[in-house]
Amino acid sequence: MQAVQPTSSEAPPSLLAQNEALPSSSTSDEDGALQDPHLLAPSAHLGREVELQVTTHIELPTVQSTFSKATPSLPAQNEALPSSSTSDEDGALQDPHLLAPSAHLGREVEPQVTTQVTTHIERPTQDLGTADLEGVLTDKSASLAATTSQVTNKPRPDTPHVEYQPPRLASKIYEGVKTTLRKIVEVSDVFPPLKSTAAGLLVICDTIDAYGQNKEEFDGLLKRVEVLSQIMDSCPPNVSQEVKDRFDGLSRTLEEKRKTLQGKLDSTRSRVERVVLAPQDKQEVFKLTQEIRFAIEIAMFDVIIENSAQTLKIVSGVDWLTERINIIEGHTGAMHNIEVAVQVLKRSNTFEKLGGVEDAEFSNPKLGPGCIPGSRVSLLAMLLVWAMDPSSTHLFWLSGLAGTGKTAVSKTFCSQLNNRGLLGASFFCTLKESNQRDVYLIIPTLARILAEERPKFGDALEKVLESDKACRNPTKMELKDQYLKLILQPAEQTFSAGEPLVLGVDALDECEDKDAVRLFLAAILSHKPAIPLKFFLTSRPEISLRESFESSTHHGWLRLHDIEADVVKADILLYLNVRLKTISRVFKYYQANWPPPEIQTIADLTGTLFIIAATMVTYIETYSGNCLKRFQDLGKSSTKVQISGIEALYTRILEEAFTDLEQEEADMIRSCLSFLVVAKRPMSVNDYARLLRTDTLAIREAFKSLHSVVQVPDEGSDDELISIFHASFVDYLTSEKHHSKSWAVDRCTAHHAMADACFAIMDSMLCFGISGAQSSYLSNDSQPMPLQLASELAYACTAWGDHVVFKEVTKPMQEKIQNFIETKKVLYWLEALSVLKDVKYAHNILWQISEKLRSTKLGSMLDNIGDFVQSFATPISHSTPHLYLSALPFYAAAKQPLQELLGFLSVPVIQHNSIQRQEIMVVPTQHRPLCVAFSPDGKYFVSGMDNGHVQLWKSQTGQPALEPMTGHSNRVWSVAFSPDGKHIVSGSWDNTIRLWDAQTGQPALEPMTGHSERVWSVAFSPDGKHIVSGSLDNTIRLWDVQTGQSALQPMAGHSKSVWSIAFSPDGKHIVSGSLDNTIRLWDAQTGQPALEPMTGHSSGVRSVVFSPDGKHIVSGSWDKTIRLWDAETGLPALEPMTEHSSGVRSVAFSPDGKHIVSGSEDNTIRLWDAQTGQPALEPMTGHSSRVWSVAFSPDGKHIISGSSDDTIRLWDAQTGQPALESMTGHSNSVWSVAFSPDGKYIVSGSEDNTIRLWDAQTGQPALEPIAGHSNGVWSVAFSLDGKHIVSGSSDNTIRLWNAQTGQPALEPMTGHSSRVWSVAFSPDGKYIVSGSWDKTIRLWDAQTGQPALEPVTEHSNNVWSVAFSPDGKHIVSGSEDKTTRLWDAQTGQPVLEPMTGHSNSVWSVAFSPDGKYIVSGSEDNTIRLWDAETGQPALEPMTEHSSGVRSVAFSPDGKHIVSGSDDNTIRLWDAQTGQPALEPMTGHSNSVWSVAFSPDGKHIVSGSLDNTIRLWDAHTGQPALEPMTRHSNHGQSVAETLFLHDYPTQKIMLNNDGWLHTSAGDLLLWVPPHCKGGLCYAGCCLIIGNFLTTRVNLTHAIAHGCGWLK
Repeated sequence: MQAVQPTSSEAPPSLLAQNEALPSSSTSDEDGALQDPHLLAPSAHLGREVELQVTTHIELPTVQSTFSKATPSLPAQNEALPSSSTSDEDGALQDPHLLAPSAHLGREVEPQVTTQVTTHIERPTQDLGTADLEGVLTDKSASLAATTSQVTNKPRPDTPHVEYQPPRLASKIYEGVKTTLRKIVEVSDVFPPLKSTAAGLLVICDTIDAYGQNKEEFDGLLKRVEVLSQIMDSCPPNVSQEVKDRFDGLSRTLEEKRKTLQGKLDSTRSRVERVVLAPQDKQEVFKLTQEIRFAIEIAMFDVIIENSAQTLKIVSGVDWLTERINIIEGHTGAMHNIEVAVQVLKRSNTFEKLGGVEDAEFSNPKLGPGCIPGSRVSLLAMLLVWAMDPSSTHLFWLSGLAGTGKTAVSKTFCSQLNNRGLLGASFFCTLKESNQRDVYLIIPTLARILAEERPKFGDALEKVLESDKACRNPTKMELKDQYLKLILQPAEQTFSAGEPLVLGVDALDECEDKDAVRLFLAAILSHKPAIPLKFFLTSRPEISLRESFESSTHHGWLRLHDIEADVVKADILLYLNVRLKTISRVFKYYQANWPPPEIQTIADLTGTLFIIAATMVTYIETYSGNCLKRFQDLGKSSTKVQISGIEALYTRILEEAFTDLEQEEADMIRSCLSFLVVAKRPMSVNDYARLLRTDTLAIREAFKSLHSVVQVPDEGSDDELISIFHASFVDYLTSEKHHSKSWAVDRCTAHHAMADACFAIMDSMLCFGISGAQSSYLSNDSQPMPLQLASELAYACTAWGDHVVFKEVTKPMQEKIQNFIETKKVLYWLEALSVLKDVKYAHNILWQISEKLRSTKLGSMLDNIGDFVQSFATPISHSTPHLYLSALPFYAAAKQPLQELLGFLSVPVIQHNSIQRQEIMVVPTQHRPLCVAFSPDGKYFVSGMDNGHVQLWKSQTGQPALEPMTGHSNRVWSVAFSPDGKHIVSGSWDNTIRLWDAQTGQPALEPMTGHSERVWSVAFSPDGKHIVSGSLDNTIRLWDVQTGQSALQPMAGHSKSVWSIAFSPDGKHIVSGSLDNTIRLWDAQTGQPALEPMTGHSSGVRSVVFSPDGKHIVSGSWDKTIRLWDAETGLPALEPMTEHSSGVRSVAFSPDGKHIVSGSEDNTIRLWDAQTGQPALEPMTGHSSRVWSVAFSPDGKHIISGSSDDTIRLWDAQTGQPALESMTGHSNSVWSVAFSPDGKYIVSGSEDNTIRLWDAQTGQPALEPIAGHSNGVWSVAFSLDGKHIVSGSSDNTIRLWNAQTGQPALEPMTGHSSRVWSVAFSPDGKYIVSGSWDKTIRLWDAQTGQPALEPVTEHSNNVWSVAFSPDGKHIVSGSEDKTTRLWDAQTGQPVLEPMTGHSNSVWSVAFSPDGKYIVSGSEDNTIRLWDAETGQPALEPMTEHSSGVRSVAFSPDGKHIVSGSDDNTIRLWDAQTGQPALEPMTGHSNSVWSVAFSPDGKHIVSGSLDNTIRLWDAHTGQPALEPMTRHSNHGQSVAETLFLHDYPTQKIMLNNDGWLHTSAGDLLLWVPPHCKGGLCYAGCCLIIGNFLTTRVNLTHAIAHGCGWLK
């Protein structure tokens, strides 16, 4: 390779004076020019070495600029250069100031120096070209050149002369260009396409630099990058739309190529590795580089061939440059064979034989426009690379569906080829012209055009025509001979191997003779030219063409419809933008905000078909119509477009497909089309075959003539999908006006046929275990083999219902469904849905069908199965075996319908208690539910949350039905369902109302805005057409549900916030309640008041609602009352209802109008008789904070409430049971529990002020609640003989009760001045000791209730716990003063010094049975054991609890200690070592305040703030999974009853998601949310509480694990 030669024979004086000062990596040639070793490495171009010689001149005449002083010339001497200058590794001088980023885009360009730059590149073997930059260059541009050149300043008489090296690929050579690109990336946010173009170029430059191969081709690319960077760097902020489009198309292409290029160049490899490994990717990287180069040319340059040179001129739209920049390159190709003065060929007699086809060339404007500038850039660049690559195939087939834009691409590609001198000739076929649909005229016409354009080819062709008798009538020759004699023979005599030439034929499918088309293709494919003569063909993918290409490997191809949809859609959007802008009326109307959003909507309607877009534009601009209105109509998302152009195309395709068919063949095509139209989703070739009970060959035959409109997978890909290319084809097939055609599809008939096919598939394939799950211990995703179904079964299982509900459910179809659900096939169907992760499909579709069969037995059965699936969707979806092992057992225990489906043996048996209760379900929420409402069918409820979310829940399970609906930016205070249940409306403090799709949770409309303050309440009209809202702005507004627009002027009249609104049942009136203490009635048609304001409330009216018959209005107010009003007169109908002790937040009528429910700030819900105003039930208690909202279920059986305690609760609204009889457990925290001495009973004390006695075997109440304390009961204990119970309370008293009757045995013992925290009997039963928050310990005579000693007052803070020693001689106490103390029970004097060690309050103390030790539990999370003789620690502290220890007790044998803690657990400890004896006992959902052993030591009882008492098995060593067995007298093994709670604590655990699993993670059972709190497991054998409790009998549950199919 030649070194760079300066034009002067002397070394440049501006370079370093001494050779030794040169960088060590640089060398000097014999003329003194610097050489960089990187530049000396040979490069490759098209696989051969190339020598490159570059001579560059920059002439800088001395010019006075418009600045106040002359622009300084370059420094004459090196020492005169700025001190900050440095020398790069190639010896080129670099000035950091010159490399600094230039001014912000769009800023005024600073005054510039007039220069002329001429760059001439000579290359002996391959001409890369010349860059000619004429005009005014910016200082920055000159600087950029200077930083990458060798500079000389030898004085001349006229101008300074500087020689420099142009940009090369060596390391850091392009830093100036990259700096410019980086700056553009940083500052181009206002014009994203410019930014992304620069970013793409920057990465590409870096990547190519790193690669270091194919330097000549990369030089060609980077010349274009340099010019393009100058264009972008000075780009103003406001450029024409065309230029924006060009940049947008280029940026998308560069991003695509960048990703591909980076995939070839692994940045983790070293440069050496990249060079070594380059050959395997060399050609691909080279081709990518060419594509990028052509993409830049296509987007930003016009190409002109003049005087054997190719000139790239910047497109005219780039008018902001102050200089004219052209890139001139030497050109090789057929144009070199054209003489400068082309004589018109006058061979009329000879060439007339070739036919007289006119207007078939690409330049014919009747063929329509080419691609819009900026579109199809990547595709066109790829095609240009194919055209210029001598090693590429000689034929390229671009296929595409009808309307995908093949002709536009073909026209543009031919134009690009023509501009570069690479187009030989073109022929565009069309059905509209007879001579352009004749295959036999294509080659003669191409030959004639080629001869006219290239005289030497004409000479050779003339000789052939004159000498070969076979060519007397060229248009009648065989196609093979046409190709050989008219094209190949003269071309090979004329053109050289280095002259690529392309012949283009467009729309070959529009030729009539399909056999002739096959012969045409066979001729071209079978004879590869010896010269680079190529054919470019386009067509639809019709069978006649596909079959020809399938047998060939000598062609390239691309399916236009396979290009990524987003790329095509972006090009269509660009096309529409440009074309619609030319319609003046449309453009003028939207000029201020162009492009309008309607263009995007229209683009969405077109799919990926350009023909649809073109037809729409034609439709809009038709002179006979209102173009603006047509545009706006098409721009509506609901528009259905009828397009005559595309319909004509479909008609022709289908007529051809149904021509000359046997009836059976026609029927098969019609069946395929029917399934294609109604299929829920695209199906595979195999799916069609199996659903239609045929083979894949028959399906392919049916579709073979429809490839232009239907995408059919290639042969051998029968599992791939068949699909349509545009929705308009389905509209065409199902159009009423085509119903008489043989291809017409009736949707109803097609849906029924598809439903029948689905049932046939399910009947034949569904079976027990169809899922393929191997173990019930594993989730579906964790099975040893992936679970999968045959695709036809997958379709049938997830689509049959959609086909059934399309129209009416016929009697035959009802019979099919009945047979399906009355057998266990329905369960196997659920198995299949589990595998497909689509269990929700079952309940959704079953409910839909049941709605159509509402009054039938079948409808009821479907509804019940749907309820079952929704309730147990979690286990069914997660692990298929648990459909049988978890879902069905729990369903059976609830005594639900469909018991005939439950006959599975060897599964768990669920046993619930029979407690009736008001509260059915508690749904914890992470945020406060401010409002709740049921769906019309009662299957869902919705809540509005204080975080701005709207949440839909399943009524059966309390689980979320959808992801939260997000959009509101503030609290949601009101929600309501539409009457049809399809939508939810919400009102928020963000001043907006939103409408949501109840099926998807997505917004159904834009937010409704108009209120100037918070929206407090929203409601639907009974017909669902309107929404009413009330606001803090004192107004009521009515909205149209279809548009979201106001339907009336705001209703004004209230003087303060409107808190609640509701429609009357007939929709004629609206009622409103306000902070101004009034209720108002409005005419819903006019918005005018219908009555005078209703007054009576003394505070704000928080809630109003009409009775179901519309005759009454109920209101709830902050004045603590509920009032009933006559809706006709506005007068009170009853006296106020006054039982609430705080403000009433919400009121609602029952569906039958007989009851009113209210929710209050007093934390209660109350039910009222609407006829009398009297309470119908005791208050419903359970919420721990204010109740914000209440509502009845549609069937009136349930009440739902939302509270600021972050829960939603579901209540039984039936009135037949007394409130207290239905509540078995404590209604508040259980503070203390104890066993009776004989172990038969458990006593409990609670914050609900009561003491309760329970049967320890059954958990049932042994007595009515013992009431007498006026405040919470903190401590209870049995006397040693079991006859009495003592209790201590927050009411500061101690009480003695008869344990047989529950009656008081003595008057209350009074004396403490604060709450009594602990009480205990002496061992002989004669005394009672008490500890109190008044810091004292008192001793009482158990016979008289009188004090037996003076109070013990040594503690300095609250006394939390007291206990007697086993011999009765001592009392131990624990206090908030962090000490444990021992007292003489006779004198009350201290026996030892205080026992210190705890760092916080001592909450509990107890003696060991032998009296030698004392155990204490503390708020410091520890348990300590003390020597009762010395008061010294006997062991290290026990420290496993993570929160304070509330209670401790010894086992009867003294070997173990039990503790209960604020961490919600109970722990068992070895009293000898202080080590844990069992895993923690978990199950309580709140702090455990009390624990005690049964007298036999087998059980532990615990009381908790979760309002429950639990009984635990205190033993260890039970088998983990093996059933307990015993031997009968006959030696046979007989299973004993085995329950879930018999398994040791450490073996199983219950997760929040309801899954009970082993410590190894094996899934054992899924527990419904409402059963979790009452589940007996992990040693807990009994739970006493005011909720459902559950025991799981596992005696016969042998079907589990890998044996679950037994």
